[in-house]
Amino acid sequence: MTKRIARVEWSGIRNMHAKASVYDNVINLGIGQPDFDTPGHIICAAKIALDEGYTRYPPAQGFLDVRKAIAEKLKRQNGVIADPETEIMVTVGAMQVVFNTMLNFIEPGDEVIIMDPGYDYFSQIRLFGGVPVAVSLREENGFRLDPADLRAALTDKTKLIVINSPSNPTGAVFGRALMQEVADIAIEHDLFVFSDEPYEDLMFDGREHVSIAAFPGMKERTITAFTLSKTYAMTGWRVGYAVGTSEVIAEMEKLMEHLVSGVTAVSQRAALAAISGPQDCVHQMTAAYERRRHIVHDGLNAIEGISCIMPESTFYAFPNIKALGLSSWDLADHILKEQQVITIPGLIFGENGEGYLRLSFAVEDNELRRAIDRIGRAVATLRT
Repeated sequence: MTKRIARVEWSGIRNMHAKASVYDNVINLGIGQPDFDTPGHIICAAKIALDEGYTRYPPAQGFLDVRKAIAEKLKRQNGVIADPETEIMVTVGAMQVVFNTMLNFIEPGDEVIIMDPGYDYFSQIRLFGGVPVAVSLREENGFRLDPADLRAALTDKTKLIVINSPSNPTGAVFGRALMQEVADIAIEHDLFVFSDEPYEDLMFDGREHVSIAAFPGMKERTITAFTLSKTYAMTGWRVGYAVGTSEVIAEMEKLMEHLVSGVTAVSQRAALAAISGPQDCVHQMTAAYERRRHIVHDGLNAIEGISCIMPESTFYAFPNIKALGLSSWDLADHILKEQQVITIPGLIFGENGEGYLRLSFAVEDNELRRAIDRIGRAVATLRT
């Protein structure tokens, strides 16, 4: 066992689900997965592809027609112009893009700026000898980045800035003005940005998703990760894509040959149908999430000792549980033991996540109401 493997920790989310495995009648608010089935026209496309013989090794970079469809989507939706021949690669979800980016960019001792609370990039950074440097996000600022904090975190060892908007776990959105400030800082200090955008379509109240690679001077210093998992309820298909310079994509393609050869051929045909086909399914699922966030927001705020700001995007709520006087792990364990509801301790998402829980509302409406009611009952037992 190498020392670098020891730097990789088991997922705290996995640990919570392992604890829940001994209970019956569990309601799972812990998993970041749509509760909808993959839309029918995408499944049909996959069936047709199997009949057409898409069962062999695919190109390492992905089928060209899929990359062309991605390029059209990027131009139309993200304002990013990318050459499908050289600047786009089909990947095994967004996770492969995270892994490959850290492998490509980080040398031992390099510092990587991450958001706290934020998605767990710690293990991927440490695996390659990098040093995560956390920039605090505060609830009073809607869990949005303060550019002054970003500037204060930079050193001569900083190599990469990681941003994730819309954000897991907070549901925060970095607007256009804020993204411009991040871009200005990256250009001024000659830094690369890794932009992780899996929730780009799950926006509420008419908010705009902004891709930092679309800003002047940023395309050549940004690696962007996208996935079909959240938008099209395709988590099990394991298909996403990376967008970057031709040099970065060439290196990722080279590594793909050594890792998994390529993304499953039939998944790529399904992806083509998803990207190029009707988008009504996306609007319908997003509308359901937008409705459910009110169930969670109103229900949690009715529980004494819990407060929750309104999620701006994604399907996560990030309630404040500090008034209850328990750590996030202790409260998550208590809720699970008392009422069999899985929630995720905020500490998993960084030191500033302590005092919060993450709840997924990618759950059917009535089941979600039952879960919130159970959480209320579990909290009530703390007072008795």
